Amino acid sequence: MFLTTLFESDRMRIKILGAMAGTVLSLALLAGCSDEPTEKKNTDVATLQTASPTSAAPPSAEPRERPVVRPDEGKEEFERYVEVWAKCLRDEGATKDSGLKPRIRDDAKGKAAMKKCDHLYPENWMEREARTNPDYVDRLRDTAKCLKGKGHKVTVGGDPVALMYGDNTSANEAYDDEQECQRVAFKESVERYNSEKN
Repeated sequence: MFLTTLFESDRMRIKILGAMAGTVLSLALLAGCSDEPTEKKNTDVATLQTASPTSAAPPSAEPRERPVVRPDEGKEEFERYVEVWAKCLRDEGATKDSGLKPRIRDDAKGKAAMKKCDHLYPENWMEREARTNPDYVDRLRDTAKCLKGKGHKVTVGGDPVALMYGDNTSANEAYDDEQECQRVAFKESVERYNSEKN
């Protein structure tokens, strides 16, 4: 009986020690998962951390929009915008000459300047529409219908999609009517561009 009692008490101690060890192990695991910062970092352990960027430049947002030659503007405004662009290229030392159509150096400096000044080169309002208006092709078809009503032979097609004439002479003859038909077909856009000038 003494042996049985001793044996049973040893089993009890083992159970108690096992339970205590399990509790200590659980607490240790929970402490390891806590959000509290550690005082000392072990630098001998390999990590997958990446270095922070060394550039001090802020991250680029959206690309800047180019200036738009509005429907009510003409050659003079276009040339004024181009002069701003050409001046930027000259200031960056990227041009071989001056004027509205500067010859740009074909080297790293010229390419860097083109990238820096590109947002200054103007686009006409129809180029902007082609790039941003989801109804562009439908409005272009309306323009072609208007032109056909005025006696011009024109289709819509190509890549990028545009008005297509049989030859340059036909396109030149249709120029004034095309401007008028575009203003009618793209009426909402024309009103928006014209209101932006104020």
